[in-house]
Amino acid sequence: MKKLTIILMVLSVFMTMTQCKKDLQVHSGIADDVIFIHVDVNNGSKVNVNTTTGNVGFEENDVLHVVNNGKYVGYLRHNGTAFEGTISGAVKDTPLYFYFLGNQEVDRLSIGATYCSVSIEDQSKNLPVISFGRANQVFLGEGSYSVFLYNKCALVKFNVIADCDKSVSLIGMNNNVCIDFGDNSFIYNKSGEGIINLPAGSGEKWAIVFPQSELSEGESGSLFSEDEKLVGVRPAIPAIEANDFVEDAIDLVLHKNTINDGTFTASRAKKVTFSPGNLQYVHDGSKCSWQFAKKQYDIVGMGQNGTASQDVSRDLYGWGTGDNPCNVSTSDSDYSTFVDWGAVMGQKDGKESWRTLTGTEWDYIVYRRKASTVNGIENARYTKAVVNGVNGMILFPDVYVHPTDVKLPEAINYTTSNQSWDANVYSEKDWELMEKAGAMFLPAAGSRIGTSVENVGEVGRYWSSYTEDDSHAFNLFFTDYRPYPTDKVRRSEGFSVRLVHE
Repeated sequence: MKKLTIILMVLSVFMTMTQCKKDLQVHSGIADDVIFIHVDVNNGSKVNVNTTTGNVGFEENDVLHVVNNGKYVGYLRHNGTAFEGTISGAVKDTPLYFYFLGNQEVDRLSIGATYCSVSIEDQSKNLPVISFGRANQVFLGEGSYSVFLYNKCALVKFNVIADCDKSVSLIGMNNNVCIDFGDNSFIYNKSGEGIINLPAGSGEKWAIVFPQSELSEGESGSLFSEDEKLVGVRPAIPAIEANDFVEDAIDLVLHKNTINDGTFTASRAKKVTFSPGNLQYVHDGSKCSWQFAKKQYDIVGMGQNGTASQDVSRDLYGWGTGDNPCNVSTSDSDYSTFVDWGAVMGQKDGKESWRTLTGTEWDYIVYRRKASTVNGIENARYTKAVVNGVNGMILFPDVYVHPTDVKLPEAINYTTSNQSWDANVYSEKDWELMEKAGAMFLPAAGSRIGTSVENVGEVGRYWSSYTEDDSHAFNLFFTDYRPYPTDKVRRSEGFSVRLVHE
């Protein structure tokens, strides 16, 4: 492994006070504590990395951030030849620190800030080099300063093996750094699922990688194209240190995502399969037990859901009542702890536990995932329908081929107010074919407040495991209007539950 010996060249920093003096630039209208800084650098580009030497230069509009005495004091912008700008509040006889943060969006960075965080997730157009250095002299106001910027990341070559014209993403990488200006420490971590987006196209391409421990091979789907039509497994990644220069390309092998297995992408890293029906707590005449509805469109309805009796069937539950399905209290404090209903259903195929989706996962499934084209609509995710006489919402899996003998669904991904339930009407036989193709149906089973059940056939509400505060949690809410996957509501209300497994 070859070291990246020089990333950024030595910078000569010239600073002038705002007073008039021969041979110094004069900048009027600047406050007394503001210092103008002119930084001369070699021309170049931080994007067009010299992959033979690893050298990185600058280009016009690059930004160099300045920190002094543990606080952010301003930034300099490259004018095509040199960095220029102003700093405010620098303390004499203390060092100046310079940060090049890859021109990325910087979180919590304003005058006086004591820390910031930087993401390098999106590398589809730029290589977000991160570097840092301390001026060789303490700050004395007027005078000359110099600094060497040390590389805080690595340059790594990947080789995309696929017929691909889209950006390619890896999951599980350190893609975020938190910087403490007090001690100038860099803490590398994963933001979200640890995604790094590489430039579009097949073949060899370079990427910026943060220091991280060795990674073992990822799971299925941990490598994917932007349109998710190509998927693969992220290969094992060697341990990476700052200033590494990895010229031996790491192969990224992708293949077409053509498996019609009825799965739904719930996040960049997870695919889930839904249970065969809503969760029911059923009384058989002698005792109650948990089960999945025998058909996806089966619901308990009005009567039994609205009683506090232990000896009835129900399928509308207060939030987190996996251990107490008969709780019909209207006090939100009686639902303070989330007990996942999945625990009562044991394991799937002897290994995969059932669980409740998070609010973010509901949102991803309904609005963000890539999916098949159905009846001319790309990324067909959902539509409203009547299935065997029951109103509800159909979710199409990631890969879906509509049965040839069944009417094509209409009003797919519909978001306006004039779609009725009967835009799509399917018989029991129709639904059997659609279900076999992987479609999933959420019946509009209504809701419950205390012992009052309402809106059966008009409203669908499905709990998530996400809580908003001590009294509220999130749910997927839909009527014949658009769905709201992160609707906030009181925990004491009774809603449907549809479990998943990975």
